[in-house]
Amino acid sequence: MIERKCLKCSTWNNDEKFCKNCGAALAPDEIIKQEDAKRAALEAAKPRPKLDILLDKAKHSRYFVVRALFYVIYSVAVIVFAIASFFAYMVAWSPG
Repeated sequence: MIERKCLKCSTWNNDEKFCKNCGAALAPDEIIKQEDAKRAALEAAKPRPKLDILLDKAKHSRYFVVRALFYVIYSVAVIVFAIASFFAYMVAWSPG
């Protein structure tokens, strides 16, 4: 049997996941779950970067020219990154 002391109200609890007195989490897995939930809420509350908003607007624009320009630039970027990745792979693969 494990006794845990509540960090909020200093009450000693037997093998409980939550404090009998104040309801705070005592078990490590419950504390981690609560911290992850807080972190996810903070991440969801952050505003999106302006570049993401601009690219999303260009991708779903009602004007064909804007959408076509987006896909042309996107395709060129993918090709450039693929070539750069190939050269990085060749450098990493070479002995020495």
